[in-house]
Amino acid sequence: MEGEGKKTKTEKQKTTLKAFARALTREAHVLTREPDLLWQQMYNRLQWDGLVVKQVLEPELEKRKAAGAKPWILVKTPFHESEALVRTLEGHNYYLSSCVFSPDGHLIASCGYSTINLWDVTQSQILFTLNCDNGYYKASVFSPDGHLIASAGADGTLRFWDSATGKEMHTFYGHRNGVNDCAFSLDGHFVVSASDDKTLRVRDATTGQELHTLEGHTGGVKACAFSPDGKFIVSGSEDKSLRVWNTSTGECVQTLEGHTDCVNACAFSPSGCFIASASSDQTLRLWDVGNGQLLCVFKGHTREVTACAYSPDGRLIVSASDDMTLRIWDSTAGRELGSLRGHTSFVRACGFSPDGCTIISGGYMELRLWNNISCQESDSRDNHTSWVNSCSFSPDGRFFVSGSTDKTLRLWDSTSGHLLRTLQGHTDGVHGCVFSPDGHLIASTGMDQTLRLWDAVTGRELQSLRGHHNAVNTCAFSPDGSFIASASSDQSLWLWEIATGRQLRILKGRTGGVQACAYSPDGSRIISASRAGEVCVWDPCNGVLLDTLEYHTNAVNDCAYSPDGHKIVSASDDQTVRIYQATTGLQIRRLSGHSERVTACAFSPDGRFIASTGGDKSLRLWNSETGRLLTILKLPGILLSLGFHPWMEQIICGDEGGSVFQVEMICIKYGPIAVTAYSAEPELEISCPKCMQSTSITRDNLGRELTCPTQGCSLRLKINPFVIHLA
Repeated sequence: MEGEGKKTKTEKQKTTLKAFARALTREAHVLTREPDLLWQQMYNRLQWDGLVVKQVLEPELEKRKAAGAKPWILVKTPFHESEALVRTLEGHNYYLSSCVFSPDGHLIASCGYSTINLWDVTQSQILFTLNCDNGYYKASVFSPDGHLIASAGADGTLRFWDSATGKEMHTFYGHRNGVNDCAFSLDGHFVVSASDDKTLRVRDATTGQELHTLEGHTGGVKACAFSPDGKFIVSGSEDKSLRVWNTSTGECVQTLEGHTDCVNACAFSPSGCFIASASSDQTLRLWDVGNGQLLCVFKGHTREVTACAYSPDGRLIVSASDDMTLRIWDSTAGRELGSLRGHTSFVRACGFSPDGCTIISGGYMELRLWNNISCQESDSRDNHTSWVNSCSFSPDGRFFVSGSTDKTLRLWDSTSGHLLRTLQGHTDGVHGCVFSPDGHLIASTGMDQTLRLWDAVTGRELQSLRGHHNAVNTCAFSPDGSFIASASSDQSLWLWEIATGRQLRILKGRTGGVQACAYSPDGSRIISASRAGEVCVWDPCNGVLLDTLEYHTNAVNDCAYSPDGHKIVSASDDQTVRIYQATTGLQIRRLSGHSERVTACAFSPDGRFIASTGGDKSLRLWNSETGRLLTILKLPGILLSLGFHPWMEQIICGDEGGSVFQVEMICIKYGPIAVTAYSAEPELEISCPKCMQSTSITRDNLGRELTCPTQGCSLRLKINPFVIHLA
């Protein structure tokens, strides 16, 4: 019995250590830059690793939740990542167009717009960066001996670099347009380049002498590859075809037709008998090299397939897609084996390690490494399939709604996190969504130039308001729920009467699309944020522009009033959050810390805190009085939207990968929640956001604090000094 007990204890230790190692590897790219976030980032992953691991964490969790502990953010939503994800490498500033292992598997070359990074695989560190002075890079590849890196440039050049020093060795000219891809023959004798000038050029890899110009495609050539024996070259083109060329003569020996859109990538199998091709028609296709016959069409991706690669043994093919997934295919059986999820934006590159054990992929500003042995699906059935541009809690906090580029709105239960309903009706991406003040309606805006109203209970579409001439980016209800404002890329702000659907007036600024808008808590003002870098203050009654706040140095993406109406906050592409005095328009604070554009901002329901999200994949919490940064949460994807719970210390935020994260602020306590009285003649009433019960008050209560008198509620409230007059 004693031996069995020791065995059980040892097994628990192994389970725990394995979980810790996996979490640490997955968060290494965050913790190398933000080591102070160790507990938070680790716990947010480890909490999903079973009871044994949670029991180990429990004592430390209690300490971290105790009064006086440092604030941190607990993620209440599981990460939608495949178990196969090993690590993430960050170091580029744009989408990666290619990524490849060195022949010995020790290095990775990744190509991302203006830079090529050379990575040490073991250390997960950048050894050096190759910068592009003219244009940008489109692809990079190692020579078979690993001594050189060849790069394909948008300036029409093919360049050779020393992989040990990063020194440029040769620059080859000849193409009349950008070079999209390049490849070495397996013996290292030849190099081929594919260009938007509709040609390929074959060179002697030692001397650089041009041997052949391969002409025949009628569109830009996007991809190229040598057969294993070097005798043939395959190319893929915008003209929807693949062509097979004789390396020695430059003659086109086969044309493979079947794709219905651009061919983005192609690869020979290790045996040289087959060719795989990836296309914007959302398919991967397999061809017989001997007779040119199409053998199989692999379907599964839901957006264009951008890259493909064979495993070293030829049994598997990996494909990458703008649907944010990689898919693994059995090349002989012609079936999908699994998909890898974890990227939060388009995936533009993929490949295998030389030993076939690791898959590499490139997305937005990041590389991801995956274990090829495990490719289980993550449970992402309820997730949006594209960017979550907006999210908002219901007035009582029981529900939240999210709107996505996938054309849908989704209604969620905030207690369980379960999807309740999907609202469909928009014919293009949804940009904004918000509940009405009474929670009965949901309003949404979209790329289809409409503002739509939905029944929040049944999900039925009630109205579709049209008139804008470009995308409608967001909307805001007036505090009394009688009117709604819509902000559009057509540079205008429209006011609508909800009962009739009638357009009341158009507010038009100087320049720039209107990104966001918000009513003041008393309904006497509207603010709007524009691409021109301005925050405008309007009188909604007459449409007069009252003030223009010109402090940002780039586009303003979001704006909001504090719950008491005393302050305004805005978020911008200039990487700052700014706080203003609402009455004077003077800037009070400039909050710096985001390293990329700031996409969203909001005040907490007590007005003491401000939350912001950004392109740096962070959610940041600030003290609204002092401007001090209280805590940071780093998440896997670029965050686009956020919303505060109306009375609990919780936030929701949506990312580019289709996820909506529900998080809890630990060791952050709200003060009294701001509420506004409304006139219900002959009395004034307030509604508690927690119990949603109305309470009669007198004018003497305005500007004062009280406790909700409803039995079992006791939420502390602060009544604003003004009154909303209901129609």
